[in-house]
Amino acid sequence: MLVAELLIDRKGEILDSWVDQVLATYPADGSRIFKKEKDRFANPVGVAVKSSLWSVYALLFEKNEPEKIVESLEHMVQIRAVQTFNPSEAVSMAYILKRVIKDFCRKDKVDDHDGWLAFEEKADILAYTMFDLYSACRERLYQTRIAEIKSGNSITTDRGCPSKLMDTNAARKAEIKAL
Repeated sequence: MLVAELLIDRKGEILDSWVDQVLATYPADGSRIFKKEKDRFANPVGVAVKSSLWSVYALLFEKNEPEKIVESLEHMVQIRAVQTFNPSEAVSMAYILKRVIKDFCRKDKVDDHDGWLAFEEKADILAYTMFDLYSACRERLYQTRIAEIKSGNSITTDRGCPSKLMDTNAARKAEIKAL
């Protein structure tokens, strides 16, 4: 069996394993909920991860259209960019996919060096694309934060109650000068 055949023949199993392992990167309580709950309103993170990964898989290995994966990844990467992941953890999906495929290749005794190299190239494209999207999302977050601080809106978002304005006026001026 070739790697390309494995990617098509065992698609459902591979995707289920990939989604489970990506959701396992979240804390245990969240991971459990993300895996069980199917409603997109009750579980927006789990649904975004699953739909994103399924779409990316189809674009990379069935349709062979890696240039279109940005649209499929954007929502999931935006979610991970605002969470408490390190950058390497936030974009780890490509490496998790490599591990999943490697396990399936071992189980099925697939020995297809050229097929593995072709697969690895697509997984690397996925990793680079995710890192670029993640970096762009983080940059937008930082720019928004700077704009909040400069406009004074951070007072209401960071410190809560407007009655604290008198206490925090000096701190706010120092924050603005530091920029």
